[in-house]
Amino acid sequence: MTARMHFRFLIFAVLAAAAQGSACAQQVTAHAQVDSTVYLVGDRIHVKVDLRHSRGLTIQPMVGDSLEGFAVLGRSGLEHTSDTTSREEFVLSRYDSGDAAVPPLPFLYFVPNDTASHVALTNQLVVTMLTVPQDTTKGMRDIKPPISIPLSWEDIALYAAILVLAAGLGYLGYWLWRRRRRKLSGEVYTPPPRPAHVIALEALADLKARKLWQQGMVKEYYSELTEIFRRYFEHRYNVPALEETTDEILSGLRGVRITDGLLGQAEVILRRADLVKFAKAAPTATDHEDSYRGVVAFVDKTRLVPMTPLENDDGKAKTDVEP
Repeated sequence: MTARMHFRFLIFAVLAAAAQGSACAQQVTAHAQVDSTVYLVGDRIHVKVDLRHSRGLTIQPMVGDSLEGFAVLGRSGLEHTSDTTSREEFVLSRYDSGDAAVPPLPFLYFVPNDTASHVALTNQLVVTMLTVPQDTTKGMRDIKPPISIPLSWEDIALYAAILVLAAGLGYLGYWLWRRRRRKLSGEVYTPPPRPAHVIALEALADLKARKLWQQGMVKEYYSELTEIFRRYFEHRYNVPALEETTDEILSGLRGVRITDGLLGQAEVILRRADLVKFAKAAPTATDHEDSYRGVVAFVDKTRLVPMTPLENDDGKAKTDVEP
C-alpha cells in the first residue's frame, strides 16, 4: 500500500469516527411549531412538537402545569408515528398582552443499555398576545341603572348588633393582651426551628411505616418520598425545590457545593421517581428500598452538626473561635 493510500485510509477513519460521535450525541432532535404567531389574550395556543430519534429510545416530556407565564391546558400524549419519529401536541394559554416567548420544551430520554439520562429541548417560539379592541365610538354606560334597596328595621337592627359584637370582641382582645403583658417580664423565649434533618428523618420513618409500595401504591410512594427529599433541600440549603424540575434542583444543588457522589445519588433517586410518575415505569422492590435508603443516607451525610465550644486553659468556654 502506497503512502498516498495510507493517507486516504487515515482520513476515512477520522471522518467515520466523527460521524459516529455526532450520531451518538444527537439521539433526539425536537422541533416545535405553532399554527399562528398572533393570538388574543386567553386563546388556546396549539404547540406541535415533532421528534426524530434513534430506535429503541424511551422518551418522556417534562412539561408541568405551567410554563414561564403560559398555562398548560392540555396535551395529546406522546404518539410514535414510526420507529424513528414521534409527535406530541400541547395546548397553552396566556393572559398577559404583548410579545412573549414560549421557552424550549424539555424531553427526557434514555438510551438502551445506558443508565444515564439525557434531555432534548425544542426551539423557542415567539407569539404576540393582543387584547380585544374597545369600541371608542360609544360612550361608557351601565348595562342597567343601579337599583336602590331600602333598609328595613330588621336590617338596621342586625347591622347594629354586628357592630356592638365586633366592638365587644375587640375590647376583650385588648384587655387580654394588656393583662398578659403585665404578667410577662423580660423577653419571651422563642424555641429555635427544628433542624432540617430531624424533620426529614421523622417523615421518612412515617413513610416507611405506611408501606405504600408494598400495597401497590408505587406512584404515591415515590411522590411522597421525593416531596420529603425536596423539602429537605429547601430547609437545609435554601434551594427552591418543591415546584422545580429535576434539572433545576440539581443545578441549584451544584451551587451549594455538594460533592459529586452525593449529587449523583440524588439525581438517580429523582430521575427514577420522574420515570415512575410521568412514564409509568415499574421499578423493582430493590429499587424501592434503594431509593429510600439513598434519601436517608443523603440526609444523614449532609445534616448540620452543632459546633462544640472550645475551652480556654482555665476550663472556661471561649466566646469566639478563631478561624
